Amino acid sequence: MSDGSSNRIVRCCHCRGMMRVAARALSVFCPHCQKRVTLESLRIVGAHPGKTLATCGDILIEQTSQLNIEISANNVIVSGRVRGSVSANESIEVTPTGQVFGDVKAATIVVQEGGVIQGKCQITPLAPIQQSESETPPEIEVNLEPSSREDRLDSPEPKPSFSAPPRVKQPFRPQLEVIRPIELDD
Repeated sequence: MSDGSSNRIVRCCHCRGMMRVAARALSVFCPHCQKRVTLESLRIVGAHPGKTLATCGDILIEQTSQLNIEISANNVIVSGRVRGSVSANESIEVTPTGQVFGDVKAATIVVQEGGVIQGKCQITPLAPIQQSESETPPEIEVNLEPSSREDRLDSPEPKPSFSAPPRVKQPFRPQLEVIRPIELDD
């Protein structure tokens, strides 16, 4: 019917519940909180109407943006000005031109030199995304014991042998969709 590669696991931006969605889906209803969840990554270049901006994707707030809303996403990069709370499932990064006037909540909060946060900062632990058995990383096997007592006396200190390379966290690089301000004719 469908193979495992056509699905992905996301965390709801409203209730933080885990769900499996189609890889090409743009939005779904969360089975936990019954709310509509947007899955797209967004790039904000101006103002945004409304009180909240929530997505299971990533949000990039450009330097020209001045927002008065609450923001919730997987990862958030702030280069403009935000008045309101910002929460992220993974990370919030405030660049040198970024300003946040409100509370921030994420597993990782990075403020570059010149960036501003005026409000409470809360670091929340990130529960790992559950993986299927076919997606689990290989276990690391360590062998520290020599075979006999004589080997221990004659050989230098035993070194561990690993069956899997160490994992390196890649830098956050969102795929973005542009949201442009709407100009109304008078």
